[in-house]
Amino acid sequence: MLGGLLAGHAIGYRVAIGDPHVRADALAHSGHGYFGYLPFALSVCLGVLIAALVLQGVTGFRGERRRPATSPLILLLAPIAFVIQEFLERFIHSGHVPWMTVFEPAFLFGLAFQLPFALAALLLAWALDSAARAVGQALATMPQPTFSTFAPVPVRVVAAPPPAGLARGYGERAPPCPR
Repeated sequence: MLGGLLAGHAIGYRVAIGDPHVRADALAHSGHGYFGYLPFALSVCLGVLIAALVLQGVTGFRGERRRPATSPLILLLAPIAFVIQEFLERFIHSGHVPWMTVFEPAFLFGLAFQLPFALAALLLAWALDSAARAVGQALATMPQPTFSTFAPVPVRVVAAPPPAGLARGYGERAPPCPR
């Protein structure tokens, strides 16, 4: 969702303000100085995504019942987050909320681009969810390797030679052993 939110945001500004110098000036005066933190935020989101996929794979491996898929109403989160983001950017930058922001072309284009990106994110999330579960189920149905244990076969001694004198506990000059 974060990637789609930022992509829609960037495309909205690019479509609304064609000149790159004017666009950079508009972004600088509207509180968009947080873009330096995006790699960190995207890294955290990627870590959460990987953890969620692993957990979904584990539930597939265990054969647990599938929970219902996420509601399509999640599509509304991206436009709501975009509106909140735009107002927060301006409030943090200037200290007040300019309510005329909703009539700016960059805002309207950015808001319009949120739904396609949100739909793409939802479809991607469903596909990744199904793939992770399928991988877990496939790993569960794989045959388990069996390892044969090595047990040495005992050697059977048929005839043992008579022990020497010292082995029987006698010295060399002792009398012969009675048989």
